[in-house]
Amino acid sequence: MAKTRRPLTPEEIEGFRREILKKKEELWNEIKKDLIERVGEQYQELIDTVKDEEELAQIDLHEETVLGVLEARKKELEVISQALWRIDHGEYGKCVECGCWICIERLRVRPWAAYCIECKEKLEKIARA
Repeated sequence: MAKTRRPLTPEEIEGFRREILKKKEELWNEIKKDLIERVGEQYQELIDTVKDEEELAQIDLHEETVLGVLEARKKELEVISQALWRIDHGEYGKCVECGCWICIERLRVRPWAAYCIECKEKLEKIARA
């Protein structure tokens, strides 16, 4: 299948905007749900009833897990916000590294993608090194 690199139509951009906004809402709902489930009353009761170092270590592990999950979601929200900014400023669909159009097939899979596949692979290779 040939990769399609071209400017997006206003209709396509609006469709991607809707998808990105939907993903943003889903992430916020997941964050709220996690906070309620993981840091709700049960967690407060656990803190209030700590009896020894082992229980304190469990609380620390719980906090690190919650913060790790939230940090990952925070990064996703930042990427989504950047994609919305690019839409608002007429930059959406262009690779932020090389300026080429991102393949529409890539945007369909990951509408908030900021890099064409070639630049993304280069960045990942550098990160692994």
